[in-house]
Amino acid sequence: MDSLAPLKKLTVRDQLILSVFWFSLNAQSAALFPIVIPLQILLFVPAGQVGNAQQAVLLGWISAVGAIFSLVMPPLIGMLSDNTPGAWGRRRPYIAAGAALLVLSALFLATADTIAVFVMALILNQIGSNLANATYQALIPDRVPKEQRGAASGYMGLMTILGNIGSLAVAGLLLGGVSLASVGAAAIRRGATLFYILTAVALIVGALITVLGVHETPFMPVMREPLLEEGESAWSRFRRWFALNWLAPWREYNFVLVFLTHFAVMMGLTLFMTFIEYYFANVAHISNFVQSTALVALLALVGAICSAFLLGVLSDRTRRTPVVCFATLCMAMASFAFVIAPGSFPLWLLGILFGVGYGAYTSVDWALAIDALPSLSSVGKDFALWGTSGSLPSILAPALGGFVIYLVSLAATTALGYRVVFAVATAFLLAGAVFILKVRL
Repeated sequence: MDSLAPLKKLTVRDQLILSVFWFSLNAQSAALFPIVIPLQILLFVPAGQVGNAQQAVLLGWISAVGAIFSLVMPPLIGMLSDNTPGAWGRRRPYIAAGAALLVLSALFLATADTIAVFVMALILNQIGSNLANATYQALIPDRVPKEQRGAASGYMGLMTILGNIGSLAVAGLLLGGVSLASVGAAAIRRGATLFYILTAVALIVGALITVLGVHETPFMPVMREPLLEEGESAWSRFRRWFALNWLAPWREYNFVLVFLTHFAVMMGLTLFMTFIEYYFANVAHISNFVQSTALVALLALVGAICSAFLLGVLSDRTRRTPVVCFATLCMAMASFAFVIAPGSFPLWLLGILFGVGYGAYTSVDWALAIDALPSLSSVGKDFALWGTSGSLPSILAPALGGFVIYLVSLAATTALGYRVVFAVATAFLLAGAVFILKVRL
């Protein structure tokens, strides 16, 4: 990997300012698909049992449509930010624009009265999220020296987890009154609106701290080769440019393997998190299914706090791949328990086990991805390419899960469909745990 100018060692204050926007982003996003969106879907479908096949299919396709932008936008925005001049720096203009779109989408999500407006608001949310995330994630390799990457990822993981806790706690508090015995449209609308207002405030504050507190070095364009070499056609020039920018990273063994293992883990996590609320309602028959979803998620995040920062810092002193393998196995064991014995294991135990793995994975895998980048001179583009390994599952996993539940419900029961989905999630997690050990770093 090549290097740019030497980077100054960061203080604790620098690390916190650099990472705080992760709290804001996750404060809005963490509870969306596990809690808020599934409940709002109930406003747009005929009355029926919560978590029925129709609702599961609609949730899956809404998730997939909204996430298509996560596949296309980040690499393009990352490449654009790699070459953006100006006093603000390369990343902060896009972070500010993304945050503004997220706040606007929250307004539309809160007030949507038709399924068409609701889907359009989700698409706007995905555009804003990808605009902000694609450029914000590049600030870590931009500003952090190699010997502090694990620590920086630990801070990132900690802020991510705290944002998740805040998001799930607020959603559980505002929407916890919805149950199998009381699915009231007014309660859903009121709770969702307050959720979007509070998280929009968090987005505004986090964006201001990042834009004003992070000091980027303005981009200085370098001398470039002529647009066309003598005798070269425009088409040949384009093919050369495309191969250099979009094909070359896929010739790097470590980059490809880290991409594929992250894809597998995120497929498992997305399958699990998208359908967990309906699982509690339809399989476990828990009356207060919203509170149970929030409780398990919060317990998981308590476990994550214990592992995220500690193992992120530790990974600067040891190999990262065994830590990622251990983390993924913890999540796989928790997921498998929901398959073989729904309702038999204490939720607090499964939540903490899942969380220990999630916290370690969130912090250490990020540092591993930075280590595997082909070049630091194009980090915005290459990091965004790696990020599509998380975006693809956002498209594929909800659609796959909804399709599996629908097919199984035709031959057996919807409840069995949810258990099959969690079995598939476990298989993806196990694949990620095994193949991460093949990375040569």
